[in-house]
Amino acid sequence: MSEASLLTTDNVDGIVTWTLNRPAVRNAVNLALLERLDAELDALKQNPPRVLILGATAPGFCAGIDLKESHGATADFVHKRVALMHGVLDKLRRFPCPVITAIDGACAGLGAEIAISADLRVASPSSRIGYPEPRVAVPSPAFHLVALVGMARAQDLLLTARWVGAEEAMQFGIFNRIAKDVDDAARALATEVAKLSPMSLTLTKENIYLGVRDGAAAASHHHIDGVTSAAWTTDRTEALAAFAEKREPKFTGA
Repeated sequence: MSEASLLTTDNVDGIVTWTLNRPAVRNAVNLALLERLDAELDALKQNPPRVLILGATAPGFCAGIDLKESHGATADFVHKRVALMHGVLDKLRRFPCPVITAIDGACAGLGAEIAISADLRVASPSSRIGYPEPRVAVPSPAFHLVALVGMARAQDLLLTARWVGAEEAMQFGIFNRIAKDVDDAARALATEVAKLSPMSLTLTKENIYLGVRDGAAAASHHHIDGVTSAAWTTDRTEALAAFAEKREPKFTGA
């Protein structure tokens, strides 16, 4: 499979959809796909869409790192790949527009981390999530899962390597919505999110990330600066006018 076909892309009405496309290995991620994701995130950040949807070609969402590529790998290769993996996940979490994952089937290890690195997660009833790294003798990444679901639930997943089904994952706060057709549901959610102020969503994402990483004081200062700067934007003027006129605002991002 060519590098270009590892990830398919689509852009309709300001909503960009990316699809992991290695169905023969249940979308397991190799170095080439990581490099493609890294480059595409950098390029798209220059002109962000209203919403980014990340899905996958059936079957499954993502089986994790491609273990076939790991067999016989050198220490330098392993270090390069895992460092790039963390870089890609960080870019997803810090991407300047909302990111939605459309999950249909299993997401394991890196697949789970990709799923929870999105801001919103839509899953099918048959979806499941797990961290099987202890079964293949490597450590699991813990920080973001702990931040998302809390210590006790993260320990339950990370230290047992068990699968969590869609309903339990919903209870944990891992999945936000469950829908039979995840692509349609993710698109409908993206359409609603796209109506909101892009500047507001970008600053809110930054505030979430900063709060998790640096704490409440840093998040408070960031929010003060954000509200102050937003007061002079075109979108803020439009929001106040729409409120006074009892109509839906039309945001441009300016």
